[in-house]
This record gives sequence, C-alpha cells and structure tokens, in this order.
Amino acid sequence: MPELPEVETIARGLRPLLEGNRVERADVWRANVVVGPVHVFTRALEGRTIERVGRRAKLLRFDLEGGGVWWTSLRMTGQYLVESGEAGPLPPFARGRFDLESGERLYYVDIRTLGKMGVIGSDAWRARSAELGPEPLERSFTARDLGRRLKATRRRIKEVLLDQRVIAGIGNIYASEALFRAGIDPRTRAHRLTRPAIERLHAAIRAVLKEAIASSGTTFLSYADATGESGSFQRRLRVYDRAEEACRRCGGPVRRIVQGQRSTYFCPRCQRRR
Repeated sequence: MPELPEVETIARGLRPLLEGNRVERADVWRANVVVGPVHVFTRALEGRTIERVGRRAKLLRFDLEGGGVWWTSLRMTGQYLVESGEAGPLPPFARGRFDLESGERLYYVDIRTLGKMGVIGSDAWRARSAELGPEPLERSFTARDLGRRLKATRRRIKEVLLDQRVIAGIGNIYASEALFRAGIDPRTRAHRLTRPAIERLHAAIRAVLKEAIASSGTTFLSYADATGESGSFQRRLRVYDRAEEACRRCGGPVRRIVQGQRSTYFCPRCQRRR
C-alpha cells in the first residue's frame, strides 16, 4: 500500500498539472472504486476546477472550487496517470478517466480495484481529517508529542506506529525502517520506551520519510508517480523485505516476524530488547 512518501510524491507530480484545471468530463468504468453511486460522483466533478492538490496521511486530496474534496485511497495498486495530446489506447487496468480543460486526461489505474475515491463536503473532510493523528513531517510533531502518545498505550511499538490515529501516514515499510534506525525492537511495549529512545525514534521517522520522498518512494509491485516512473527507495531499505539477508550495519541475519497479521523486519543484534 502506498504510504506517506508515495502519496506525497504523487501529489507533488500532479500539482502543476491539475491545479487551476477544470474537469470537463468524468467517466468511471468500475463502480467499486467509487464510494456511493457513480453518477453522483461524476456529476460532482464535471465542471469543477481543482484548486489545490495535497495529501492527508495516505489519502490523496483534490480541493474543488466552491468547496468539497475529491479524495482517493490508493490502497494496494491504485495510481493516477496523466496523458496529453491526442487520445490513444487506454492504459492497462484503467478504471476511470477525467478529461481536463487543458486537453490532458487523468486516468485512474488499479490492477486489483481495491482503491476507493469519493467527493465529500469540506466539513465532512475536516471531520474525517480530525480522526487522524498528526503529520510526522510537520514542525508541530515533536518528540514530546510522540512520547505523550506512546505513553498512553501498552501496545507494541510497531503496531502503534501503524495506527493512523496516533501518527498519520506511516505504514509497514517505514515503521520497520524507522525502528531499525532508532535501534528499537519492534516488540517493545510503547509505554516502556525511554526518553532517549523516543527522541531517536522521532528523528528516525522524520529522516526516513524525507529520504523516501527524495527518492520518489518505494516500488515493489506497481507503484509509480503521475508520469509512470517508479520510486527508487527500495534500493536503500535496510531491513524491510530482507529476511535472512545480512544486516547492512552489523552483518547479522535480518529476521521476519508477524505482528497484527503484518510482516515485521528487524535485526535482533541492532534492535535488542531492553
């Protein structure tokens, strides 16, 4: 599933192409990618100008002229592609097309059709956003704030990092990578982390997310930016998806365990339980 760096990369790529552009026509060919009736969704978009392209947690958001937000959860294999010039063949697995005033076409592509999108009012969007935790790259997200949130739960730290109500945007890849950089065993109870450990984790979260954005995200299956280019951060992963391979720091074997039905990767030597 695309996490914060991937969705941020997509938003940055779409911003110069979509902001100030009007949706002339909207077509959706797979109804299950839309929340609610398709005709209501397309009617809410046609004739509307996209004023701003952004991101909240793992959600892509397009603010519409006159109020309202067109949001998308890309899930496992969803992506947006922009094509210009004369109409050509549809991209493989295209589930929707949005014709723009500029003459360009925005396609929603989704192999597994697990992604979801919809249009909601501004008040409803604010209410939904309020249910999410802080953005980890904002200046207001401090080590003290992180510590306060971790001390309030007895769950294991890896599971807490995946909870979007605690911190927004972190998924399985970057939780494992941040814990490795901070030297924290993923099985540690969150409330037992010391202040130095919390400060290391705070710094690691921000560092790994910034580096991943600079690399346009991580591509394993189908993730690509708005131009169809893959990310490259997978080349810099230190533990994720590297079970039984040598740790890049100590040389010992990277281990894989299952937490909350999700794979967790860590180095037992570098991330010792304390």
